[in-house]
Amino acid sequence: MRILFDHQIYNNQKFGGISRYFYELSNGLKRIGHEVENTIKYSENVFTDDKSVYNSTEMPFYKYKGKGRIQTFLNTRYSLNRVKKNQFDVFHPTYYDTYFIKKHILTKPFVLTFYDLIHEKFGHEYPEYLTAVDSLINNNKLLLERASKVIAISESTKNDIIEYYKVDPGKIEVTYLASSLNYDNGTDDHLATLSYILFVGNRGGYKNFSGFIESVSELLRVDKNLQVICAGGGNFTPTELELFKQIGIDQQTLYKPITNDSVLAGLYANALMFVFPSKYEGFGIPTLEAFNCGCPTVLSNTSSMPEVAGDAALYINPQDSQSIYKAMKTFLDDSELRNKYKKLGIEQAKRFSWESTVNQTVKIYKSLV
Repeated sequence: MRILFDHQIYNNQKFGGISRYFYELSNGLKRIGHEVENTIKYSENVFTDDKSVYNSTEMPFYKYKGKGRIQTFLNTRYSLNRVKKNQFDVFHPTYYDTYFIKKHILTKPFVLTFYDLIHEKFGHEYPEYLTAVDSLINNNKLLLERASKVIAISESTKNDIIEYYKVDPGKIEVTYLASSLNYDNGTDDHLATLSYILFVGNRGGYKNFSGFIESVSELLRVDKNLQVICAGGGNFTPTELELFKQIGIDQQTLYKPITNDSVLAGLYANALMFVFPSKYEGFGIPTLEAFNCGCPTVLSNTSSMPEVAGDAALYINPQDSQSIYKAMKTFLDDSELRNKYKKLGIEQAKRFSWESTVNQTVKIYKSLV
């Protein structure tokens, strides 16, 4: 089969779960003999460095006003050209832009992966989502209506799509994601000397970073050797820095950029625990990343997270700061329990693989060709 992926997520992310998903999907399809094309002309996404999968180049490395818009325009124009040529069997857009529908050029089936319903559920609760929520929902409605098949990344997400958009359940297939990290990736002698709790990824809105900080600050004030490391998600904002200072934990809260898989794996592998207090996740790849790296995990009891983690995590109510505090303290006080959950996590992660993701996706493609 000939599969065409587009450029969208590679414009939106430099390093992230969705672009990792499409990288693993593209790589896996090529490995088992399918033809894959990604319509990316220019990209600064770290995954596009793999030229066995991508033919993109980086725009001039220096920053200038409008660079992102120019890159998006050029990639969209290139994508439209490739879609119009019709030299593929299935088209698989990587995000929710309807540019190819509006231009009326797509004559082949297309598959839409639906990741979560964050904007639908939280669009009117958090200001950062409010400006985009209406247009995104309208796009989603059109895409779900026109798509030949919809891939949901968890049963939780499938149920949300059915409930919110009234989509026929028979049109939706659940295909789980996986993790590319493992314990062997993570070696960092400096981290091994630290005593820290790990938070990974974006810190805004529904990710519930403020609730986490409120809870963990009680532990930090008692143990001055204990630290929190926040990996990825951008540098701390002035508001965050001021909050850390006000509650007396500014010297115990560190930011670490994620530059590659080895850095991230090292952070998981050496942490006392990973805390994922998000109010909602469509799947939650960081859960499997932590499991694969032998990191005890504290996890919210909402949305897809129990579906993915099973019995391999301590669960919390993300709306209750005392619930978060008690779970973290339970792990801190009991090294044997941490070791038990390390083993449980490693076993649970074996249920998920990119090979399985690819094989299930191929079956969906073949059903349309």
